[in-house]
Amino acid sequence: MDGGPSVTYADWERRSNAVAHGLLGRGLRVGDRVALYFGGVDWVDYAVAYLGVLKAGGTATHLNDELDKGELARRLAHAEPVGLIHGGNLKPPDVPGAWRLPVAAVETGDHTPVDVHLGPDDIADILYTSGTTGPPKPVLNPHGNLSFNQGPGSVSEEVFDSAAPVLSPTQLGTVYSAGAVGIFALTTSAPIVLCGTGDVERMAYLIAKHRAGSAMLTPWAAMRMVLTRVGDRHDLGSVTTVGVASANLPARYARALLAAMPNAKLMTAYGGGSEAVPASIRTFYDPAKPTCVGRPGPGTELRLVDADGREVAVGEVGEVVLRHGAPRRRYLTGDDAETDGWIRTGDLARVSPDGEVFFFDRGVDAIRTGDRLVSSLEVESAIYDHPGVEQVAVIGVAGEIVAVVVGDAPDLNTFLADRHRPHRTHVVADLPRGPGGKVLKNVLRNQFS
Repeated sequence: MDGGPSVTYADWERRSNAVAHGLLGRGLRVGDRVALYFGGVDWVDYAVAYLGVLKAGGTATHLNDELDKGELARRLAHAEPVGLIHGGNLKPPDVPGAWRLPVAAVETGDHTPVDVHLGPDDIADILYTSGTTGPPKPVLNPHGNLSFNQGPGSVSEEVFDSAAPVLSPTQLGTVYSAGAVGIFALTTSAPIVLCGTGDVERMAYLIAKHRAGSAMLTPWAAMRMVLTRVGDRHDLGSVTTVGVASANLPARYARALLAAMPNAKLMTAYGGGSEAVPASIRTFYDPAKPTCVGRPGPGTELRLVDADGREVAVGEVGEVVLRHGAPRRRYLTGDDAETDGWIRTGDLARVSPDGEVFFFDRGVDAIRTGDRLVSSLEVESAIYDHPGVEQVAVIGVAGEIVAVVVGDAPDLNTFLADRHRPHRTHVVADLPRGPGGKVLKNVLRNQFS
């Protein structure tokens, strides 16, 4: 942990067993929900508490101290936890009828394994979607989904160097921290260096300090690394693989990031959103095919369909529909969209004759103007080629293409020439982003409608 302690697998095993015994002593039953409330870089106690809850058969709800009071209360109302485990330096929120204890107060002196039977359909987590199209929605995550295709030889071991450290900037109490602890740390033998998501200078320092061989970055973190030129001040030459997921990384920034990390390859991953996990499509970035997201991974099936659910022809744009063999993640609210195990993602893509998937846009972000369907990402990519543009988000408003730009590009329409040009351009100081750095286009649509 950046600036804090480390933890070995042996200590993690013993302490999480002690937490599990403490929970069982409090009467926890399989399926009972326990909230985890942590902040900062308190990763050791978070990891101990999380695995303790899972070992005892509980369902973990991941929360953090950066959620505003209203959102925190909303998530606690969804979970209805029997108890809340919190970081030792945090004042826990009120949870009517539930106990609230720091990790140390839950641990017992018994470090032996617990005897709790769990099946693949038992629920491990309540996770939340990113909230880019509306309020984040709660998703139930079964144990069989969490562990599907994991273990020695899984994708983590295939992609990342098993000896060199991995940098993973992650916010505690999120779907990403649940994945970092519940999947990544348990299937990757490399040491993992965890830090916050806000300071890219610190990320670059940690890469150089630990000679990290891999780095897991959000597109927004990668963009900020380029904009602040961290490679001029820190040696990033140890990195051989950069993993980028959760959103599109503009081609201009992908090229610049690889220039700053001269020994690295860039792996991109698409999974259809939190609901479709563990389905995945991934590839190493090819500058000649910037919108290519690769081919379906092991255990993932893909179809592209039209609005009536019929498969589209090769090369045509269709909605991405995914299926996998794991127990499904399901919305706590019950509004799942699936047919015979196929999960509708709402995303649009094309498939080439040789089976490669090219991402077109999120369905809610694609712009219908006249008789054309325009990819907001393609327009953004063209605008990013202008050297004065630092950030851009393209949205559709009443059939018009609207660009919201951070930077200085008064000649933008002339620069774009015969490429897709926005009908309107607004210059702003910054773009609204969610916790993972995704642009909140729903906020921009409301603002500029």
